Amino acid sequence: MIGSRVVRRGGAEIRFDRSGRPRITAATIEDATFGLGWSVAHHRREQMELTCRRIHGRLAEVAGPAALPGDRWQRRLNLAAVARDCWELLPTGQRRLVEAFTAGVDDATGANAGHRPWSPVDSIAVAQMLFQELASDGTELRMVEVMRRTLPPAVVDFLLPRRDEFETGLDGTVPAGEPEPVPLAALRELIGRATPTPDRPLVVTDRRPVGSNAWAASRAGTAILASDTHLTLTNPSLWYAATVEYPGTTVTGVTIPGLPVLVSGTNQHVAWGFTRLPGDVVDLSVPAADDGVTRRETIAVAGAPDEVLTVRDTPSGPVVGELAGEPVAFRSTLTDPRAIDFGLVGMYDARTVADGVAVLTGSGLPPVNAVLADRAGGVAWTVGGRFPDRAERGPRGFSAPGGAARWLPAERLPWLVDPAGGLVVNCNNGNDAARDAGVAWNFFGGYRARRVAETLGGPHPAGVDESVMTRLQLDVRAGLYTYYRDLALRHLPTGDAPEPLPTLRAEITRWDGTADRDEVGLAVLVVFRDLLREELIAALTADCRDHDPEFTYCYHGHEPVLRRLLDALPDGLVPPPWRTPRRFVVGQLLLARAVVAGRVGHERPARWGEVNLLARVPLTAAPRPDPAVELSGCAETVCVAQPDFGAAMRLVVDPARPGRGLLSVPGSPGGDGRAEAESVLRWAAGTADPLLGGFSPPIARRLRAALRRQRG
Repeated sequence: MIGSRVVRRGGAEIRFDRSGRPRITAATIEDATFGLGWSVAHHRREQMELTCRRIHGRLAEVAGPAALPGDRWQRRLNLAAVARDCWELLPTGQRRLVEAFTAGVDDATGANAGHRPWSPVDSIAVAQMLFQELASDGTELRMVEVMRRTLPPAVVDFLLPRRDEFETGLDGTVPAGEPEPVPLAALRELIGRATPTPDRPLVVTDRRPVGSNAWAASRAGTAILASDTHLTLTNPSLWYAATVEYPGTTVTGVTIPGLPVLVSGTNQHVAWGFTRLPGDVVDLSVPAADDGVTRRETIAVAGAPDEVLTVRDTPSGPVVGELAGEPVAFRSTLTDPRAIDFGLVGMYDARTVADGVAVLTGSGLPPVNAVLADRAGGVAWTVGGRFPDRAERGPRGFSAPGGAARWLPAERLPWLVDPAGGLVVNCNNGNDAARDAGVAWNFFGGYRARRVAETLGGPHPAGVDESVMTRLQLDVRAGLYTYYRDLALRHLPTGDAPEPLPTLRAEITRWDGTADRDEVGLAVLVVFRDLLREELIAALTADCRDHDPEFTYCYHGHEPVLRRLLDALPDGLVPPPWRTPRRFVVGQLLLARAVVAGRVGHERPARWGEVNLLARVPLTAAPRPDPAVELSGCAETVCVAQPDFGAAMRLVVDPARPGRGLLSVPGSPGGDGRAEAESVLRWAAGTADPLLGGFSPPIARRLRAALRRQRG
């Protein structure tokens, strides 16, 4: 039946285009959801199974002892029990959809295909996976708690600034604001007491900027949405593209295999996309000594004896660790069965951005920013998810022990509809609306958002259309590193100097300001910035590490902190054992060059693509090998690209003309065969497919030729 590219099952007709994407047509939304379950299971059943195992702490059953650390954490959180409770709380209409999806999965890959039956709780597990990928694990709360216990208040405020120098508003404007003063005396004292410890673990946790870009621009009565989700690049792709159609409704977009609803896309009236909101949805606390009960979790381990894990559950959540000899309990909306639902399906019926805002603020989503556009030219931003109603704003440490907090009602969640300039933009950066509502504080820097706003605010003689949006998604201007190039060139000698200093100066000078794969100099600058940051922050937070050996500095908006520390090096902030600013800066440059040379295996100036090679993370037992692809882009460009992290989906669409929309996913629906390699190459080259499916035969021929060249 797949050979004919048409499947008819359970009241749904499923037509596969030449790239393998399904178009599911049915008489009811339940039958269409059955068809969605059939399609994703046919293509991705193994991926779905491993997702459920990982989230509910059963991966070691098939992967062995290496999976035990992750299984222990998941069992402590007891997410399998949370999912079962969540299923019982879902509204009747949503339960029917999940049941229809489950029936479709089992019809495609039931027991006869060697798989255990799928269950509604498994779909909730997949929703928990997305939640856990996007939400906090509480590390930033532990960071603030330790800093407040060990550092002067002025230093804590300096290290946790409210804004960064690239602050950009939701409407693309630049808000006014003054940076925190530099507490030089207190910083000098901390630097002066620091002792070099070369074998220590890294103190700066610069985690991947899990998040995304999304913006919508309204010009001359039409609005276009651009959305690209930055997640782990997986093999097969994390996203699955599909169209769901039933009388009066056609929705095209992407979902995560296992979810019964399309997550992002368009219904030809409204288009919507999401970015990560670093939501303030976690509480860490020290429970009373006599609080709680214990439970025992038995973890089966392939090739090894079972492991029995004893967990203490308290009214503040399960105990997940300790700090300074005291137990630490974890509570999150992730562990609350009321927090997750499938209300997102309401977007299928939205007709305006205002309708969409109402759906999203009332849905049980992970903490996200949502950007919307509608066919009448409307644009909007809001947040989705459940958020505790907190009295305290901004950086927080531990909470008082106790039960779950009250949630902010949907009507108090922030939103913005149709700003005067016709632009909304969010790239995980901070904004006053989210801060003032108390839904988030550990925001990422605003460089990507600033670049988007400045680009769309410039002249566009032909108007802002799909091609303009697509080019901006692929923008690799890396202006953030200009500061570090200039810092390096100020300190490198300009006259006669011993090698490799002249060669190093020439290499950095060659950098042309982008993260194009052929750029020379950027690789050294990226490592140079990392080394500077680690040395300075480690020296300032040595007392934190003494108090908590697990301490990490994980404040996402640290760029202004680092720059102000570097500007103040002559004022006594050179970390030991370095004696002068020049020795410190040049020393880190030489170390950076040595690190890059070790990565590429030669001493020649390295091209960026040599260190930025695609390496997708396997999601199945036998993933198809990736072609060797050098990636343009970095973590600080609009086109985010790292070996195993980047734009896992790019979408551009005007809901009034979806036929001109574009969609790019690094992988095919089936995750195997020639189509998979071709899709990865298209994505890496910045080539997008038509949103409504397929790609033209001439393009296919060119891509196959490119694939043959890649294989050598």
